[in-house]
Amino acid sequence: MHPSTPNAELRFLGTGWSHGVPMLACDCPVCTGGHPRNRRRRPSVQVLSGGLTTVIDTGPDFKDQALTFGITRLDAVFITHEHADHVMGLDDVRRFTWKRAEPLPIYADAATLERLRIVYPYVTEVRVPGKAVPKIRFTLWDGPIEVAGVRYSRLDVPHAENMSCCGVLLESGGMKTAYLPDCNDLPGAVMDRIRGAEVIILNALRHNPHPAHLTLERSLELLTDLKPKRGYLTHMGCDFDYPALNPQLPPGIEMAYDGLAIPLGGV
Repeated sequence: MHPSTPNAELRFLGTGWSHGVPMLACDCPVCTGGHPRNRRRRPSVQVLSGGLTTVIDTGPDFKDQALTFGITRLDAVFITHEHADHVMGLDDVRRFTWKRAEPLPIYADAATLERLRIVYPYVTEVRVPGKAVPKIRFTLWDGPIEVAGVRYSRLDVPHAENMSCCGVLLESGGMKTAYLPDCNDLPGAVMDRIRGAEVIILNALRHNPHPAHLTLERSLELLTDLKPKRGYLTHMGCDFDYPALNPQLPPGIEMAYDGLAIPLGGV
């Protein structure tokens, strides 16, 4: 693996749950208050390294995320699982693919690739004149993939019943960042791989238990156990008001927010 790329960073493109925040038809103070850090698009992150751009998940807010945060090129996409809030913006990568000589690689496991082929049957690996379709290549993600000095490895986790899902371990220059936007628990093998990482990002859906996600309280328990140098919360609903909750979190743990950029593997 190449040495760590100077100035590599991770940017949160979306930190919300599947509804996003504000949520439709919700009159709670978080949804109606207008605080900019309570605006949470569907979950996604961008990794910038060596002049290349990688995105993990392309949900229905992807176009807005790309415009808002100035994404002008795309070199790889990693998909964690098939749920709509992670894949329903994939068609919007087409503009980026028209600027590439080669098809854009879309990495996912076999089950997720099968679902993507059903949802997007019109994609192609060649440019079709007159056709507004993405030029992409569905590529099996069954081991570490390196892009611009950053290694992307799957962290298989439980989420929804009978469905494959993963987080992502990003490694560069001996430093680790773990991104786990959707899970209801962390298996022991995953805990062992990410313990003591420089950065761990965990979902924290709400206070009340949910069958597919971690609660805030459980996420904080896990981060306390795993002892990263820095912990971040993502995939949050409208239970959480940023200016009220963030100052109350334990030292070294923060609520992520859309647009937050952190050094990759740094603190």
